[in-house]
Amino acid sequence: MSDTRTPEAIVRRFIDAFRESWPQDLDAALAPLADDAYYQIAVPAFAPVRGRDAIKAELELMRHSVTDQKHDMKAVAASGNTVFTERCDWSFRNGRWVPVPLVAVFELNDAGQITAWREYLDPGHVAKLHGMSMEAFRESLAA
Repeated sequence: MSDTRTPEAIVRRFIDAFRESWPQDLDAALAPLADDAYYQIAVPAFAPVRGRDAIKAELELMRHSVTDQKHDMKAVAASGNTVFTERCDWSFRNGRWVPVPLVAVFELNDAGQITAWREYLDPGHVAKLHGMSMEAFRESLAA
């Protein structure tokens, strides 16, 4: 793979699609995902969402409750086809920005497609920052 096709470069471009706001074209933003990829918004608190179409539906649902979002990349490391990112995501909900510190792990297949996207964060802390109970937070993100 050339430098622009390394797992790290692919993940960086994927995250960049969400860096400043929700992407205008969610299908284009999710193109790096394999058709059978899975996304787990908070390991282990939430079950994985399986398949690109289901992931898109989950993100569309999030977009209704989190009206804007952005990401600040802190660090990236790669080992083979696995990429680790440390970020501070920001969620705009109910008229204010809330920081969401997290680590995300991405796995890619040999074709350069993202097959797994797992985010490790404290959903109880995020719910509290949003002024919600954990149950209300979970319901607001449920597909």
